[in-house]
Amino acid sequence: MWKKLSNTILFTLFAFFGLIILLLFSPLILISTFINKIESKTLEEEYRQYLLKIDGHKLFCYNNRKHTKEFIEKQIMPILPKDVKLIFLDGRFPVSEYPHQFTSMLLYNIRNQVGFPYLLRIQEGNVLEKSINNELYNSLNQGHDTKPLYDAINNFYQ
Repeated sequence: MWKKLSNTILFTLFAFFGLIILLLFSPLILISTFINKIESKTLEEEYRQYLLKIDGHKLFCYNNRKHTKEFIEKQIMPILPKDVKLIFLDGRFPVSEYPHQFTSMLLYNIRNQVGFPYLLRIQEGNVLEKSINNELYNSLNQGHDTKPLYDAINNFYQ
């Protein structure tokens, strides 16, 4: 009986101190959540403003898969329009002339995540996107004609 009573008392003490600790730290948790929301909203607004600043930019984004990287660098890059900027995704780190934070947000916000490479165009603060993954792998792995791949690229950037 004493053991049962001591366990109940011990449980009650732990619950009581846990509640006190929760009450003490709850303002910090609330403040932290509030600050995170403000920072997130601020970052989203900065991102929107940056998209407006780079309005009209055309981007080609590819990753470091060895076989496709070589094909892209030898076969696709030479035919890209001169005003197309490159974003190379080296693992999870985007390499480009754009600020890293905004490039990461740009790639994170791709809606139709079919696969790399992506054709991107900034228009009136919006990101227009197209994956040419299917066309690339049809040309690369299945030996299909590269014309559909080149046509998809040219049609998107016009």
